[in-house]
Amino acid sequence: MEHHGADAEHRLTEERLALLSVLQELTVAALDLLAPDRSADDFLDRVAERLGCTVALWLQSDGGEQARLQGASGLSRASRQLPLPERPLHPREPGSPEPDLPYPELASAGLVRWSVPIEDAGPGAGPPSNVLLLYFDREPRLPRQYRGMMDRLCGVLRIALIHRRLFARTLDSERALQHERDFSSTVLDTARALVIVLDTEGRIVRFNRACQEVSGYSFEELRGAHFWARLQPPEDTERVRQNFAVLAAGRGQEQYEGHWLTRRGERRLISWSSNVLRAESGEVEFVIGTGIDITEHRRTEQERDQTFQREQQARARAEEQERRSALLAEASGLLTGSLSPEDALRSVAALTVRRFADWCAVDLLDGGHSPQRITEARSEALRATSLARMHCALPDLEASHGPGRVLRVGEPEFFPDGDASMALGCIRAGRELAEVVEFQSWISVPLLAREHALGALTLARLEGDGRYGPADFELAQELARRAAMALDNARLYQQAQLAIGLRDEFLSIASHELKTPVTSLQLSVQGLMRLARTGALRTSPVESVTHALEVIERQAKRMAKLVNTLLDVSRIHAGRLELEFEEVDLAALVRDVAARFAPELATSGTRLLVHADTPVPGVWDRSRLDQIVTNLLSNAIKYGEGRPIEIRVDGDALMARLEVRDQGIGIPAERHARIFRAFERAVSSRHYGGLGLGLHIVNQLVERLGGSVRVESEAGRGATFTVALPRQGPHAAPAADPTVQQGP
Repeated sequence: MEHHGADAEHRLTEERLALLSVLQELTVAALDLLAPDRSADDFLDRVAERLGCTVALWLQSDGGEQARLQGASGLSRASRQLPLPERPLHPREPGSPEPDLPYPELASAGLVRWSVPIEDAGPGAGPPSNVLLLYFDREPRLPRQYRGMMDRLCGVLRIALIHRRLFARTLDSERALQHERDFSSTVLDTARALVIVLDTEGRIVRFNRACQEVSGYSFEELRGAHFWARLQPPEDTERVRQNFAVLAAGRGQEQYEGHWLTRRGERRLISWSSNVLRAESGEVEFVIGTGIDITEHRRTEQERDQTFQREQQARARAEEQERRSALLAEASGLLTGSLSPEDALRSVAALTVRRFADWCAVDLLDGGHSPQRITEARSEALRATSLARMHCALPDLEASHGPGRVLRVGEPEFFPDGDASMALGCIRAGRELAEVVEFQSWISVPLLAREHALGALTLARLEGDGRYGPADFELAQELARRAAMALDNARLYQQAQLAIGLRDEFLSIASHELKTPVTSLQLSVQGLMRLARTGALRTSPVESVTHALEVIERQAKRMAKLVNTLLDVSRIHAGRLELEFEEVDLAALVRDVAARFAPELATSGTRLLVHADTPVPGVWDRSRLDQIVTNLLSNAIKYGEGRPIEIRVDGDALMARLEVRDQGIGIPAERHARIFRAFERAVSSRHYGGLGLGLHIVNQLVERLGGSVRVESEAGRGATFTVALPRQGPHAAPAADPTVQQGP
């Protein structure tokens, strides 16, 4: 009994070990199903091999209705393609027939089937969706423990299936996540916007392709680097670092603009939109910046703004130019519409204070080169501040600035900031003291005509009216140019009118002067002709005939002298007067001329005193020098009123001097310069004969001989004419003496 008991126990132990080995092997095979890519056929082959099954099937239903083959052992490839019936894997009610399977391998008679359900859920959850069908060719000779082993194995399968599904879901999730990452990466890399991801320390975590294209750096070059270390201009580094610290703390601006410094050193302007990504704890984990390169856009805007500004400036310049043109046109109308230049200048000054200035003064130089203020105009603003208390002095020709200097040197002055306002000479008188009127800006320009300063136009502005600019300076110069032209034209017109009057007077005098000898000549000739026709010429007294011939000769010489005088003036003005230089003794020539005038002096009762005893030789033209002495002596006899005339000749090693002094009617001081002009005279032609050309010819001849002539005289006290000539000819003449007054 004990021996049989021990054997039974031994067999039981062996069976248990064999069962445990089979269970362990099948469990390992079932655990292999955790991998979603492992087929269930390998597991079923192991089951069929260990249990001796002919066919092993693993069926799975979709929602408990449609079944499908999950795995099989013992089925051909063709059988695997056969469709399963649309019936549940297990009958819903007890006693219902099992579903028929279409596989030919199950058509053999006597097959025994084991149906082992694989529970997917707990009890009461409905019929199983998975089932193992094991087919034996006969009743299996397996210990009953194998049935329980299969139940436990199905529990392992259930766990494996659960893990398989979870693992599959994990793989799907990972694939979806990777797909999402790939999609995001593709979107970021293809996006035109710049996207940069930074950690809370400012290190670069993500850097899309647009950032690479703009910056010129690859992501690998900048990964982990602080973005301000390479991408920010040095002067912006600290500011960007501080702004990022505020942003990383969850505060700060979300929209801003900043510069990027590219690899090429180019600055790109980026418009950023920033956001933060927080962890579950709420702490900031990443800072995400999305930017747009607006460099070209901003450049286009700036160019558009600059174009607009240029257009505005051009329009303003055009409008200003139009205003200036209108001012010049109106001023030109005033200047050309008046026969009196002074009245026109007054009108222009009044126009400028309405359009262009607060104070305007026009100063002209008179014949004595002294300034004379023609007009002074003030704007309403200036009159309101200094009515009856402001006084502006005449220009000082010795001043270093202001209208006086402009008149002296003929150059304009422009002080846009109002410097040297005291040079304008405007004083505002107060109760206790006087103060200089400070103008904000002022201009003084000369009135130039034929390179001579006729006067000065001065403009000034008060504080608040704006400073004068270069365009205003040009406008003032153009206004002065037109005013000078009008003034010069008016003066030329006056001179032309005066010249016409002098010409008419000269023609009248010349005709009278020529008519007198012609009449006398005609009378003498007619008398002789009458005697000749009657035959009385032979019996006429010789004295009568001789007297008539002397009259004819004298009048012919007078006419020849008048004609020669006119020819000399014509030659002088045409520049065709020829000189023949030789050595001439001025003292001897003066004595000869005086002797030639003896009859005329005796007729007029004039006594001539000649002081020319010492020879004064020089290189001159004898005939022209004789003409100079003759004209001066004739002038002295004509206007000397029969009183004594004195001629003196002296000199030094360089210069010879001729002095002719009379005690006649004299010459007023204001006519000293005019008597040397053509057709000019100091007295009326009705009382004194002559063409009025003698002194003009003297002045022109003296100048061509290199000398000078001046007159000293007062009305009623006679006149003294002094001629100075270089003894070595005109090329040896010394520098002109500014004290010597010459005729024009």
